[in-house]
Amino acid sequence: MRPWQRLGLAAGLALGAAGSASASNEVSEIRVFDHQRYTRVVIQLSQRTEYRVRRIAHPPRLYVDIEGVRIRSADGHTQVRDPAKPVQRVRAGQNSPGRVRVVMDLDREGRDYRSFHLNSPFRIVTDIYNRGQATVAEKPPQVAKREVRPEYFGSRPVQRIAIDAGHGGKDPGAIGHGKLREKDIVLRVANLLQRELARRDFDVVLTRSRDRYLTLQQRTQIANRARADVFISLHANAAPRRSVAGIETYLLDLHHDRQTARVAARENGTSIDQLSQLQKILASLRLDDQEDFAARLAGSVHRSLLAGMRNRYGNVTDLGVKRGPFLVLFQADMPAILVEMGFVTNPTEARRMRDGGFARGAARAIADGLVHYREDHARHLVARR
Repeated sequence: MRPWQRLGLAAGLALGAAGSASASNEVSEIRVFDHQRYTRVVIQLSQRTEYRVRRIAHPPRLYVDIEGVRIRSADGHTQVRDPAKPVQRVRAGQNSPGRVRVVMDLDREGRDYRSFHLNSPFRIVTDIYNRGQATVAEKPPQVAKREVRPEYFGSRPVQRIAIDAGHGGKDPGAIGHGKLREKDIVLRVANLLQRELARRDFDVVLTRSRDRYLTLQQRTQIANRARADVFISLHANAAPRRSVAGIETYLLDLHHDRQTARVAARENGTSIDQLSQLQKILASLRLDDQEDFAARLAGSVHRSLLAGMRNRYGNVTDLGVKRGPFLVLFQADMPAILVEMGFVTNPTEARRMRDGGFARGAARAIADGLVHYREDHARHLVARR
């Protein structure tokens, strides 16, 4: 699911909430994302305002009138889409001096949709469904209270890294061959990684630097409050079969298969299904914005860690970059990944993890991967200008 364009769209259910807007209010961005079940249109404004959504049958379209605002481009915006998608074209323009109209041309009549708004920043979100799903009459979720940092993480250099050593305190994590504890391994790597990153001119925030217990929510709160540019959660894996070995890296996805569900259940300690509708919606919006960044981050770190471990130990299994419902990544406001550095239940990998050279090698390799990501991100910033 990747955005085809960033402009400044809108969508609502009927009459959208919001008090009068000032003359400085503007549609700052429009983002459109194609998901498996629906196409999502996100309209971001600089302030709250009133908006109204209407459906037209012939030709099939939705249009959104946003009151008391202006659009940044005097000529408006038009984007032609893939004709196989539910939303075939999006048009936005200054319909009158105080009103912006956004039109979504649909592929056919009768497309179901749902609309709602979120605060901080103010966004109007519309999901247009691929198949018939009676969602128009759904009650919109309660508006989010949590403030989101105003500066978009993709618009600034990568400087501050949040390192999360998984588990800790009363939670030992996985216990493997020879009673090797996950919480001890990842803490050693995290502390060494902090030093390696400092040598490479990064700022570093640790969620824990000693053996203490933190909830999953506390871990991302530390990263969010520090305004980190990247969040990396370090873990060691486990499996029922001792022969299973290798390195795998995860980024957040709310959907999962049986295998990733097993790994996530062990790391989470609770089910992602227990989260509220609003929490899942907010997470999916963050995923829309973060996916490309998180995928590049995961790829850079995974490739570097795999290469570093292979240089040290020879044959190391590549289990790949995957996606899963990891709660520790769920509320991160920045690109976030979870790294499984090996299996404590595998005798060979457990023996390596006991050796101090493993932690040093893993820390150096992950730091090198972050340098590669920082350089790639810098090129991305230049290309966007």
